[in-house]
Amino acid sequence: MTSLSETWRPDLGGVGDRLKSFGSSSRTSAMVSRRGLAAIVFFLIVQGVFHLSLPEIISGFSLGGLYGIIGVALVLTYRTSRIINFAAAAIGAVPAITAVLLSTADHINYLLTMPIAIVGGLLFGGLTDILVLRRFKKASRLIVTVVSIGIAQSYAAIGFFIPVWFGERATGVPHVITPWQNVAIRNGRGEPVITGNQLFAFIVVIALTGALAYFLKRTRLGIALRASSENSDRAELLGVPVARVTTVAWALAGLLSALAIFTEAPLIGVPSDATLGFDTLLYGLAAAVVAKMENVGVALMTGLGIGLLIAASVLQTGTNDYASALMVVLILLGLLAQRRSRSRAIEGDASSWQTIAVFRPIPVELRSLPEVLRLRTIALVSAATLAIVLPYVVSPGDMNHLTLLPIFGIIGVSLVVLTGWAGQISLGQFGLVGIAAATSGGLVANHNIDFFAALGIGMAAGALTAVIIGLPAVRIQGLYLAVTTLAFGYAAQYYILNKNYWIGRHLLPSGLAANIRRPLLYGKFDLENDTAFYFLCIGFLLLSLLAAASFRRQHSGRVLIALRDNQRAAASYAVSPVRTRLAAFAISGVFGGIAGVLFAYLQHNVIPDNYDVFSSIGVFLAAAIGGLGSLVGGTLGVIAFEASVVFGPLLWHHLGNTVDQVMPLLLTGPLLILNLYLNPGGLAGWVFTERDKWLRRLAKRHNIHVPSLVADRLVEDEKMPEPELVR
Repeated sequence: MTSLSETWRPDLGGVGDRLKSFGSSSRTSAMVSRRGLAAIVFFLIVQGVFHLSLPEIISGFSLGGLYGIIGVALVLTYRTSRIINFAAAAIGAVPAITAVLLSTADHINYLLTMPIAIVGGLLFGGLTDILVLRRFKKASRLIVTVVSIGIAQSYAAIGFFIPVWFGERATGVPHVITPWQNVAIRNGRGEPVITGNQLFAFIVVIALTGALAYFLKRTRLGIALRASSENSDRAELLGVPVARVTTVAWALAGLLSALAIFTEAPLIGVPSDATLGFDTLLYGLAAAVVAKMENVGVALMTGLGIGLLIAASVLQTGTNDYASALMVVLILLGLLAQRRSRSRAIEGDASSWQTIAVFRPIPVELRSLPEVLRLRTIALVSAATLAIVLPYVVSPGDMNHLTLLPIFGIIGVSLVVLTGWAGQISLGQFGLVGIAAATSGGLVANHNIDFFAALGIGMAAGALTAVIIGLPAVRIQGLYLAVTTLAFGYAAQYYILNKNYWIGRHLLPSGLAANIRRPLLYGKFDLENDTAFYFLCIGFLLLSLLAAASFRRQHSGRVLIALRDNQRAAASYAVSPVRTRLAAFAISGVFGGIAGVLFAYLQHNVIPDNYDVFSSIGVFLAAAIGGLGSLVGGTLGVIAFEASVVFGPLLWHHLGNTVDQVMPLLLTGPLLILNLYLNPGGLAGWVFTERDKWLRRLAKRHNIHVPSLVADRLVEDEKMPEPELVR
């Protein structure tokens, strides 16, 4: 059989091939020159604006090495799996933290523990693919992406206990001591310019980059990885072991993650969270997007530039808030620099990314049966009774927590419209909610505008912001939109809703006191009464559900589903992808705006910390668990998530502080993965499956043939016509 290297390496023996090689070499040189020039211009702009000293530049580059390596890990896993790997930093964190703590707790030489990080990173990455991801081989890219978040949360739970096992506190560990920590290159005044720890980090980054470049270009397995990343089906037909190549990519990602954490620990400390936080992921994603998810060298260089921006942000403001906000600009510029792909393989990946289980309503033939009517009545009465009784059961101090549930339900409706029906991934939904809350809440607090005027302004602000965020979806779908919304969530949290900056000072309510008063509606309903405001929020949740359900049944909703499933076919029927997608963003933004206005009135203020990225990730996970293809399932999933957050600690707090901190990680980690493995369509998928089984039995009992439920039995019972009749 022909070897892989012989399959993909061209024969350059002829003159024509030599000319092609010369032309390719010239293009490569020109491309390298352009990238080098862009890097120099970027450095000069940053230096001209912020005037960084040489030690600050070195510190920024050493920190940026971590984000560059995480970006490379993201590129590797994307090229083989075509997903956002939220576990890119976490898969190597457990062996890296273990290796570092062996040095700090057991006083083993730092360099001697390095093989633990190397071997452990490879093993954790490879086993993650073999034991978990292969179980989701036929699942949609959306589900696999959610699973990667579950993997990160699972490793975070393990990482929480590692310091405890070594006798350290789970929230902090001592300083890491290295053999070269006292080594430094100093300037003429004796000040350190580059330390030994920074020099070691640079050496590791350069060595990893060189080894990875050699692996991808010169080894048979590396060439196979590149081939499978272009078209896995064609590569498999050519004899490439695609499954094994994917495992190798994940193993390499684990190695990169482990070494990045191991080498950065002496500089920034040992992380207590094995996920390294989503901010690290944001910086790595920005580097990977600029690299077009394919060039590891560009990803590494962009990571170094991001480290420089963080150093400048810390110098300017004392925090990295400014750098986090700039990531959305960097990502948008990276997307604008990309060409829209016409490849059917790429469009197939996008379709796989968007595929979401669709649940059928009760067949028309069975809707009027007494059993069906009775079951629907029981379900509606039970839900209404629970919603009415709850405010009279909980304590007055928990009424605000209870009122959060319908507000989160409205956010769930917005996610179902945008992600479940439009196929657009949103990881920054609370950014929309926060901007609507700040816009309307600021006007209420500072100018005392009417409640319904504030509601209309909040809805308009949410819709307009959502459309602006959705503009990249006009060109590129799936993965890149998820990255854009995540970056927007950080920009909203740390910059737009921050009073330290101009936009936050003018948008948020002025003054420190809570000054958003709830009105007296129609002279009868005093919304300062917590019970009255709770029922108002329940009313808005019902209106949102009815409006979304009506939209789904109308022509616009059917067009949205058609565009999600097959853009080319929908466009052939004169469907405008641009208008349809932006309309979906606007509708989702309207629902988010309603939730934001109610949020501001509930808290009598706009508190920026309540609109953070972790809440956005949480509601996205909850909606996926509940079932994004079902309006009720996704909404109930988000409501259940918030109920577990605000009332869950009351249930397991007696088990101790450790369980109180780890339980959320277990719920969104291993239990999340298990649930999605058993129910790819979320809990709604399981409910609808059981419902269809019951409906089949019901149809059989009443001797009613329902084609959508018993098609197979009908085909078997049907008598085929004689061949003469067919002719």
